Amino acid sequence: MRGHGDLRLVVALAATCAALALAIPVDGVALVFAVPMALVLPGYSITAAAFARRKLEWPQFLLLSIALSLATLALGSLVLNYAGGIHPLSWAVLLVLVVLGSCRAAALRRGAPGAGPRWPRVRVRRAEAAMLLGAVAAVVAALVLASSSVPADNAIGYTQLWILPRPGSHGHEARVGVSSQQQTPVSYDLRIRIGPDGLVKRSFRLDPGETRLVRVGAPTGSTGLVPIVATLLRHNRPFSVYRRVKGSVVASPEPR
Repeated sequence: MRGHGDLRLVVALAATCAALALAIPVDGVALVFAVPMALVLPGYSITAAAFARRKLEWPQFLLLSIALSLATLALGSLVLNYAGGIHPLSWAVLLVLVVLGSCRAAALRRGAPGAGPRWPRVRVRRAEAAMLLGAVAAVVAALVLASSSVPADNAIGYTQLWILPRPGSHGHEARVGVSSQQQTPVSYDLRIRIGPDGLVKRSFRLDPGETRLVRVGAPTGSTGLVPIVATLLRHNRPFSVYRRVKGSVVASPEPR
C-alpha cells in the first residue's frame, strides 16, 4: 500500500479503533472508537476497492462508505452467527480483516500511487473550529450518558404473577410463576388453591430480576376442568392480597 496514504491511514485507524474499543472499560468512551470502526472504515475500504479505477466525488464516496459499512454489519452478523458467536472480539477481528483485505485489493487495483480520491481542502475559521469541537464534545457526552447506568432510588418496581400450562403435559399440569422486578429483595407468600380442597403454600424471597416457578396439577380423583386460583401476598402485608390470577388444569384420566 505504498504511495496510497488514505489506505494506510484507514488500516491504521481500523486497528487503533478496534484495540481501543476492546480495551477501554467505559462503554461510552469505547463507543466513540467503535462507531467509526463499524460505520465508516469498512465501507471506505470496500468503496476504494470497488471504484479504484473510477473517480468519485467525495459526497458519493462518503455516502457509499456509510452504506457499505451498514451492509458489512448486516452480512457480518450472519457470518459470525454460524462461525463461533457474536461478541465484541469477533466483531473487531472481522471488521479489521475486511478493512485490511479491501485496502489491499484497492491498492493493487489502483496501481500508480496517488490514484485515490481527492478530498477537498476545508479552511476552518476559529469560530467554526470551536463550534465543531463543541459538537464533538456534545456527541461524546451524549454517548457516555446513554451507555451509563444511573441510580434509580425513586423508581417504582413491580411483581408479576402468572399461570401457564406446563409444556408437554397436555393441560394436565400448570406452572405458577412469580417474577420480581422490585428495586430490593422482597419476601412473598404464595397460596395456590386447586379445586375445592387442594392447597399449596410457598414462602420465598426473590432478588430483583429473580423468578420462582411452582408446578401444580389436579388432585387425585378430580374430573374435568379443575380451577386454580393463585394468590400472592407480601410477607410484610399478610392480610392484603398483592396479586391474584386464575386458571385451570385438566384432570388426568384414571388408569383402568
